[in-house]
Amino acid sequence: MKFRGPMLVVKDIEIAKRFYTEVIGVRVIADLGENATLTGGLALQTESSWSTFTNCTSDFFRYHGNDAEMYFEEEDFDGFLKRISTLDVERVGEDLEMPWGQKVVRLYDPDKHIIEIGEDMKVMMKRLHGTGLTVDQLAEKTFMSPKMVERMLK
Repeated sequence: MKFRGPMLVVKDIEIAKRFYTEVIGVRVIADLGENATLTGGLALQTESSWSTFTNCTSDFFRYHGNDAEMYFEEEDFDGFLKRISTLDVERVGEDLEMPWGQKVVRLYDPDKHIIEIGEDMKVMMKRLHGTGLTVDQLAEKTFMSPKMVERMLK
């Protein structure tokens, strides 16, 4: 068995596609009307078509569950924050720097699925190294092996 990626049920696929392409920056690689596949393996499917395939009624769906999230990484994290500050995007909590040094922000998509955008790990590693942390200090901070840290710094 192979995992192919998550599928999110959405109320309006056009609004969802616009969010994921314009805010998150992924591309639609297959658009079948009520189902779309995006780069990275994420799929979107309309509530109405998913209901048809599963024989579920509309009261089955519980949006805004806050019990899972889709995770993306961004190389230009600060640029991403600047770009979304001009958009109508609802954030979940504050922007954070995790204990291992990665900057993250969480957003709601139009259907209240949580989306986490983290600073690209290689970019983070180089940023932290630029502050004077040694390979061994980075390994300790990030819970990665010194060998992995060295690979990320190349």
